[in-house]
Amino acid sequence: MNHIDPNIHWYTGISRERGVRPRCPFASVHRCPRFYQSLSLLGGAGSTKIAPSEDQRLSKRWKKSDLWPATDEQATSIMGSPGRPIYSNFCPEVAYEQFGLFAVSFARYADEIDSDAAHAQLGRHGAPPTDWRWAWSSVAPLHYTECPLYSPLDLNHSSSEIGGKDQGPPKDVQQTLLRAIWNFPPFWRGVGVTILVLSLMAFAFRLSLPERTKEHFLGAFSTDTVKQMNSIGK
Repeated sequence: MNHIDPNIHWYTGISRERGVRPRCPFASVHRCPRFYQSLSLLGGAGSTKIAPSEDQRLSKRWKKSDLWPATDEQATSIMGSPGRPIYSNFCPEVAYEQFGLFAVSFARYADEIDSDAAHAQLGRHGAPPTDWRWAWSSVAPLHYTECPLYSPLDLNHSSSEIGGKDQGPPKDVQQTLLRAIWNFPPFWRGVGVTILVLSLMAFAFRLSLPERTKEHFLGAFSTDTVKQMNSIGK
């Protein structure tokens, strides 16, 4: 299995390949419940805390959201002993800001015996000082487009303000349609774009026609005309 170093170059490289923004557009406590939960938990583990009043307000808001984890397995968590924690279901954006790794889960070595053995092997293979295996027993890299919350957040953002309420119909139908087509597989994406372009061209052509010409075309498909065609078919 190839070793992955989930640093900024790895992360933004995937973003370029996929034609998306370099960093997650929802990386904010006000835009994503997992970002908020990750940052809030780190505050309780020794990092800078969110202001208590703001933390309480955000917690109350996101717990009403349908994106809030329904089970403990889905929740962001920090387990293990203080010196050897295990981080699970973390926002990769928060993980990078705190640890320099774009990862969803990561764990320290269980004890000094494990870390010493790993360090000896890394030394024999000439691993660079930046290799995360010097500090971590395991790391699960994650790009934000693979986060389970990214798609529903993207859908909500393109239709309305994120919250935990019924979002209603999309405000920008054209943007929503383009997003849907972009998520198609490459072949069907091309087909979708072609159909959309042809439809826009046909609509523009119709608008450019004189009123009499439009009436002529509409008359050709009037109810009487359709009835005559049906009678001929019989």
